Formats: sequence, structure tokens, C-alpha cells
Amino acid sequence: MHFIKTIPIGGKAFAMCMLISSLLAAAPAGASTATQTTSPLAQQEGVVKVSGQVLDENGIPVGGAYVSVVGTANGTTTDAEGKWTLNVPKGSTLEFSFLGFVTETVTVTGPGSISLVLRQDSEFLDEIVVVGYGSVKKANLTGSVAKISQDAMKDRPIATIGEAFQGQIAGVYTSAAAGGQPGEDLSIRIRGINTINGSSRPLYVIDGVPRDNMSDLNPSDIASVQVLKDASSSAIYGSRGASGVVLIETKQGTGKPTVTFDAYYGFQSPERTMDLQEGYEYVAQEMYIRNVNHLRAGGSMKDPMSSRQAANQIPSWWLTTDSFTNWQKEVLRTAPIQNYQVSASAKGDWGSVYMSAGYMDQSGILVGSEYNKANGRVNASLNVTKRLRVGINLGVSRSVQNGAGGGGKESALHHAIIHSPLVGRDAATRDNGIPSATEVGEIFPSPYLRLIQITDQTETTRINASLWGEVDILDGLTFKTLYSNTYDGSKYEYFLPGNINRNGYQSEGSSSAARVNNWTWQNTLTYDKTFGKHAINVLLGQSVEKQNNYGIDAAATGWTYENLTTLNLAPTPTVASTAREGYANASFFGRVSYNYDEKYLFTASVRRDGSSRFGLNYKWGTFPSVSVGWKINKEDFMKHVDWISLLKVRASWGKAGNDNMGSNYPSVAALGTYNTVWNGNLVSGAAASNMPNVDLKWEATKSLNLGLDFAAFKNRLQVSVDYYINDTDDLLFSQPVPFTTGFSSYTTNIGLVRNTGVEVDINSTNVVKGDFTWSSNLNLSHNKNIVLDMGGQETLDVTSWGQKYRTEVGKPLSQFLAYHTIGLLTPDCFDASGNATVPILAGQEEGNYRYEDVNKDGKITADDMVVCGNNFPDLVFGFTNKFAYKNFELSVLLQGQIGGEIMYIGGRHNNLGNSGRNSYRHWLHSYKPDFEAMYGAGENPIPVEYCKQHGVDMSWDGKTPYAWGQSGGGVADDNRIFSTTYLRVKNITLSYNLPKSILKKVNIKGLKVYAAMDNVYIFTNYIGYTPESNTNGNGTTRLGVDYSTYPLSRRVIFGASLTF
Repeated sequence: MHFIKTIPIGGKAFAMCMLISSLLAAAPAGASTATQTTSPLAQQEGVVKVSGQVLDENGIPVGGAYVSVVGTANGTTTDAEGKWTLNVPKGSTLEFSFLGFVTETVTVTGPGSISLVLRQDSEFLDEIVVVGYGSVKKANLTGSVAKISQDAMKDRPIATIGEAFQGQIAGVYTSAAAGGQPGEDLSIRIRGINTINGSSRPLYVIDGVPRDNMSDLNPSDIASVQVLKDASSSAIYGSRGASGVVLIETKQGTGKPTVTFDAYYGFQSPERTMDLQEGYEYVAQEMYIRNVNHLRAGGSMKDPMSSRQAANQIPSWWLTTDSFTNWQKEVLRTAPIQNYQVSASAKGDWGSVYMSAGYMDQSGILVGSEYNKANGRVNASLNVTKRLRVGINLGVSRSVQNGAGGGGKESALHHAIIHSPLVGRDAATRDNGIPSATEVGEIFPSPYLRLIQITDQTETTRINASLWGEVDILDGLTFKTLYSNTYDGSKYEYFLPGNINRNGYQSEGSSSAARVNNWTWQNTLTYDKTFGKHAINVLLGQSVEKQNNYGIDAAATGWTYENLTTLNLAPTPTVASTAREGYANASFFGRVSYNYDEKYLFTASVRRDGSSRFGLNYKWGTFPSVSVGWKINKEDFMKHVDWISLLKVRASWGKAGNDNMGSNYPSVAALGTYNTVWNGNLVSGAAASNMPNVDLKWEATKSLNLGLDFAAFKNRLQVSVDYYINDTDDLLFSQPVPFTTGFSSYTTNIGLVRNTGVEVDINSTNVVKGDFTWSSNLNLSHNKNIVLDMGGQETLDVTSWGQKYRTEVGKPLSQFLAYHTIGLLTPDCFDASGNATVPILAGQEEGNYRYEDVNKDGKITADDMVVCGNNFPDLVFGFTNKFAYKNFELSVLLQGQIGGEIMYIGGRHNNLGNSGRNSYRHWLHSYKPDFEAMYGAGENPIPVEYCKQHGVDMSWDGKTPYAWGQSGGGVADDNRIFSTTYLRVKNITLSYNLPKSILKKVNIKGLKVYAAMDNVYIFTNYIGYTPESNTNGNGTTRLGVDYSTYPLSRRVIFGASLTF
């Protein structure tokens, strides 16, 4: 069974990586013997010999510190006792540096001894982390908050910010659910899926303003990204924080005036392709299929070809042609990608300003697909007085996406991989006057023509403007008000000409437009004060939000003149509708944070939300949280353990809600239009289309989080471990009601889903020696999903495309339901008369898959289908290694997952072996029964001579079944299911910073050149394009389904960053 296959990587490899990183981080750099570089200056006049010792603040020798002459290559490292010796020019400047300490400089006045005390660099401990409506020192965090390094976004060819999440944060599962289609965001889930009918998409807060997505943001404008993972951190966002919160801060003006120009250009190619039959292989397989079909119809291999049924005839030109179409090569291509950004920044006593503009153009690897985006940003602040500050954040973007139909069941991509190689790319008519596609039975003339002629375009404009003011009322007491208005407008155009549509279908087209206007007004009052060893921070706030949506859709078919595609020229309109809806939210919130001597930490928050989406009896909800922390390393009994800089335990509990139910009116009755007969005439009318529920309320997640933060060896080793239990109850569910009500069901709050997990994040600086450093990050995540209650209902089965999915109490969401394969049906499974002696599906034959009779009733039916896995991985990981030598930097990112399953539902069409469509190569090696025993001497359908002439091997591989009967991709069995275990070399980036000594001569502050590769290589057993696919998007009852999703692209780019 494919679904239990894994690739040979596992926990041992990660344990070894963790052990090596920890040991290297624990060892002092260069701790063996000191090395010295002798300068030729030692023989020159004015050179003096100096020596000394480097100590830390506790008087302990610092071994491995680097002592160098500024501006030269002359340097040495201290020995295990911190001692060093150098010959240096008199009057030169010595620089003393060591990771975890502040770099110091000393001027040499003459020969002698220089002893120096290095102060510990508290950058790690003093690092500021943004949290909801405020910020806190990272060392004082009591909740579970993760930060994405800016390095994850710079010098990489990422088109959307979501691409920077992969492999970077423990507990955040990021996948290319929509494949690699340009302009599509990645799917981001924080600590699993916590709903059945709602959305598990996190809340995005950009510069303090809640948003539904972050696709309009320019990665170059991002200053920081924080992820609030536990409910104690996200509860401050109340009814929208249950699925986690992503806080994004854009850049503000800093330092002296600078102008930066960034640019890169590169190429993309498919990360991988499917192993399909080509040319002669396809002809041999198709000849075999037609021969077998002729024998099964009662014919003989000795019959004249003209006497066969038309569908079983083999055209004579097949035997001599060497003209074939490799459809994957025709529709997938090498495509360019380019990005240009310019920004200016400045800060002074007057305030600050940051401005940027950029343009990105990404041609898709699927012919006809493309995405381009122009963006601009202005973030400015003005210090009106010493106490009053005002500012504006303005972001504008406009994008155009040409989808070319993308991936999926009816896409040109899917039909390309099942299209016959005998059809010409341009579907030309052959000498016999028959179109090539028609001659081999294809229902589409050419996938390539469809890609270049289809119109599938989305234009999007987004404007986000915020005005804010901040005043210091008293020392430590600050009031801030923020007003934001966001506009999202989109237009979609689709047109498919009749000549490239399915045979017999007319041209079809549609047009739609939508706009969303959202305004938010927030007011906060913050008191932050320290009294001796007591530090307190109090937040009080109020927020109100209003959203208005409008949409219009129209569609038609049957254009007479297809060069004029406006909808009014189509004779048959099929859709014409408009929609208006709105949403409002009002909130009051508060938070208290207290710490004593930065040793004992306490935070509590509460938010009261009112939402227009819920019933009259539950308009308001309360979302509290509490968290505590204890820095053990601050205790007196730890004061002599100086190698530990942080040892903190923390615990938190909180409650957050989910109001993202897919509708703004789930609790009220909606009107629908219906037709009825009145006095013999057909009339239209309106009536309630659903049963209202005034008691409907939001889903609520209660989260318990236990954490440990550890830093040691001058912060060279940093470890964070979290364990969590998230229970989400009051799930929205449809419950049946008596037919006498006039309805079949109504929506109510029942059910409970639990997610439990462990997260580990390890940062280590493994080697610091002279000009060379090596640092690593390893993050591991394990999440277990289980349904605990569905309101008395034990199972929920969903069927789509002939495949069943089951959500069951006591098991994870969305399990695959399929027949369990136990080998093949051998001749021993049938008696002399051909009757089965073992349970089989109706129509099964020798060589078909054999399925387990689970209920032991002597036959194979739908009751024998069993759970064959789910899409939840057991372990998700990322492993980053960074190497620096002088001005060179090299970064390598590995990411992937272990466990979980995916269903390639596209196998219904290309994993059959007898359909006439192109199939996977392994069907050449399918089971072959003894045809001569079945049909008589000489009745061998295998085209032996053709195979010998063209080097085609059709021998059985010992596992692929017989292609007739009931077997293969046409049956909902576990052979459609594959392991999602994979290891990907996600990114390799090499950069070089030109020396400042050279740049100063041309008045340039910085110049970096770099080369990068994304999606370098993937190790996987999956037969589709990517094991991350999820054709059904955010649907939680049909997870992990792939219907020929758009492939990911391998990108190679070259870029530069220039700062004036």
C-alpha cells in the first residue's frame, strides 16, 4: 500500500542534528590552542609587540576571542586562558570581539600588556517582541510568541510573505495548498485545525489593523513578523484569535537619510514532473489496450484490422511515426521572474519617514500564467511636541494575475498530463482530413491551445491608510488613537472559446467584480512604570470596526463572434446576480503585566467582543487569559551557574473565539426565490431559505500552554520548548429537524475538537573562529488532532469525485475512507469455471487488486471500506544553517515533514492503464495473464515486435495490477493514497558584501550581490507534483486531495542591494 511508504529520514537524524548543534555550541570557539597570524609589519620600523588577556565581567578568561588590527588581516585568537600576543604598528587600533559580548576597541600607544574585560551583549535578553497592542522584552514573555527573522525574507525570490514562513517557526504549518500558481498565497495553520465548518485561517494584524490576508504586502517593506500561538497571547484579539494571530510591522524611518535599491532577476522551472509514458511507450501501451479490448469483444489477433470495432483499430501510421508530443514539456516551461524595489528612510528630532516603491513580474511555469504587482508605501511620523506625535501609514498595491485555468479537474494542466502524445501541439488536421485529437478520441483538441487562448484574469487593487496620534499625558501614561480605512477591489474576467472547449461544448465566459471597504477605529491608554524592582504595564482599549461588501456576477455561453467577448453579445445568459452584505464588531479590552525584579512574571487580559454575525442572545462574548513566568536563573541559588543566561518556565491559559464562519448572517433567516404554480401559471416568490437560530454564537478555543526557555554559553545555545492543549467547543454544525418545520436542518453550536502538541526551537552558534562563524536553527512541531464530540453524531461522511472522507469521534478530522489492498487476485483465487473463491468486488478479474473483507460477510462492498490515513503530519521541521566568512555569507534551509497522507484523485484519469489516455509509466509493466490460455494459441495482444524495435519493456514489475476488471485508479482504494513525508532543500543563498573601504571611495554605504535557489530539490515518494497539495482549499472535511495541482517552481535568481 502506497500510503504507508516513507523515505529513509526520521527522528534519529534530527536527534543527531540537535546533539551536534548543542555540543558545538557548548564548546568555546578555538578552545584548543591560540593561533597567531604574523604580519610582515613585524620587520618594519614602528612595529611593537603587545600581549594581554581577555576576561569576562566575572574575571573568567574568554578563550577564542578574536583580536585584530582594524583595517588589516593581522589578527589572532585568544587561548584557553584568554591570552594573546600580536606584532602591530604603533598607533593602530585593536578590535576585541567574541559572540555574546560587546565588541571593544583599544588604541596601541606602545609595547606592553593590554588586558581587557568584555561586557556581555544582552541583545538576546533585551530583544523586543511585538504583542497585541504593545511590545515586551523577549526574555519577559509569558505566552507562546514566535518571530520570523528578517533573513527569511531578504535575498530570496519570494513572491508572497507566506513563502518566508516555511521551515522557520515551530507550530506554524505552511503549505503550498494551491501549488505554485503565481499570486497564490500559501496556506498557514497555527497549531492545527480547530473547526469543522469554519475557517482555521489566522488573523493578520498589519501595523495594528486586523486584516483577512497579507497578500498585498511587499516583503521588502516588512520590519518584523510575530506569531501569537497560544490563547493567552491571542485572547487580546477576542473573537478572532482562536486560530492564532500574525502580527506584521512595516518599516519606519531610521537613522540618517539613506536610499536603497534592490533588484533580482532569475528563472523558474518545474520542481518535478510526473513519470508519464512518452512516445513509443504510449503507442505500445495503446496498441496493447486496443488488442486486449478486441479479444475481450470476441475477436482474434488474426482478424483484419478493418474488421475490428473503430475504437479498437490501430491506424497504420502509428507503426511508423516518430512524431510525438511531450505534453508536460509543451505546457510547462522555464519562465523569468524579476523584482525591483527602491526605498528611502530617515529619522531625526522632527520624526521619521519611510517610502518605498516596487514592481514584481513573475511569469508562471505553466504556459499562459503570469502575475505582476506594483506597490508603494509611505510611513511617516511627526513629533509635534515632546509629548505629541502623529503619523500616517499608507500602503497601495495593484496586481494582475493570469491564471490560465490553473490546476484541477477541468484544467488544461490536468488534460495535458492525460493527453495522447500522438496529438500534435496545435491539434492540426492529418493527411486523412481528420483532426489529430479526434482520431485518438480526445475530448479536448489541445491543452496548449487552451492555455494560450483562454482568458482567466484577476485584477486586484488594495489601499490601506491609517492615521494615528499619540500623546504622553503623564510620565509613563500614553494615549493612542488610530483610524484605518481599507479598500479591496477586484475584477475577474473569464472566456473560453468554443474551438478549444470540450467537444460539443459552446464558448463560455463570465465576469465579476467585488469590493470590500473596512474601517477601524482604535483607542488605547497605556501605563508603563517601574518602581524599584516592581514593573507594571496596564493597557485599556476600545475598538470598533465596520465592513461593507458588494459583488456582481454574470455569465453566458454561445458567442457567435468569439473575437468580441462582452457578455451582452452572448445569446444565452446563465448567471446574473448582485450581493450586498456587511459586518460590524465592537470591543473593549484590557491587559495587566507585572514583573518583580524581572524574576517573577504575570500577565492577565480580558476582551469583550460584540459581533453582528451572531444571534440576539449571544451578541457579546468574553475572552479572558492569564499567564505566569519564573526566571529561575535569577534566583540566588543560581548565581554561581554563570554559563546559564536564561532559564525560564512559563504557563498560560486563555480563551479566544472564531467568528469566521463563511457567512455574515449565519444566525438570521435569509430569503430565497422559488417558483410555484398559482392558478395554472408559473409564478415566482420569496420564502425563508434557512431556519434561524437566535442562540448561535462563536466557536471558542480554550488553550493551556506550558513552556521552557533556556539560553546558555553566552547565549550561543537558545532553546524553547512548548506543550499545549487546545480545546475548541461550540462548533458550528448542521442538525436535522422535523420536516414539519419546512426545513431539513438548522445551524447550531455543538461539538468539540482538541489539538495537542509539542514544539521545539533550537538556535545555536556552533563555531566562531576568526572571520568564520556557523550558526543553526532547528525547529520541530508535532500536533495531534482529535474530534471529541459532534453533538451525539459519531461519524460524518462526505463523498466527492467518488471518494469518501470520514470525520469520526475519537479520530482526526477528514480521514480517507478506502478499500484496503492485500495483494493481487492470483489464479488460485478462482475455480476452473472462473468463479471467485475469495471475496471480490463485482466485475473483478485475475490480476486485479485484492481487497480485505473487513466485516467477513463473504463479499466486498462499501461496508468494507476502512480508514487509510489522514492529511495531518506527525512531525514538521525546518533546519537552517548559516555560514559567514569575512564578507561572504551562505545560508541553507531544509524543511519538510514526516507522516501524513495525500490522495491523488487525479489518478481517476491517468492511473488506470486501459483508458486510452496517457498514464503513468508503471502501467507498461502491469500484470499480464496467460492470454493464450484464455483466448487460444497465438492470441497475444502484446506488440512484441514494436516493443523490440523501439526498446519498450512491457514485462510485469510484480506489483502493478491487471488493467481490466475493477482495479487501479478507477476504484476508491488505498492505492490512491500516498505518504506526504518529504525532505526539501528549500533554499540556498550565497551573498557577498563589498568591503566598506572600497565603497567609501565612491560614497556608497553598502553593496551586496547574491545568488539564490528556492525549491532546490525534494525527496519524496509521491507520484503527483507536490505532496503539499490541497485542491479543496480551506475545507476541513476533505483535506489532502490533489487533482493535478499546479506544480511548484524551482527558482534561480541573481540580485543586488545597493544603499546610498
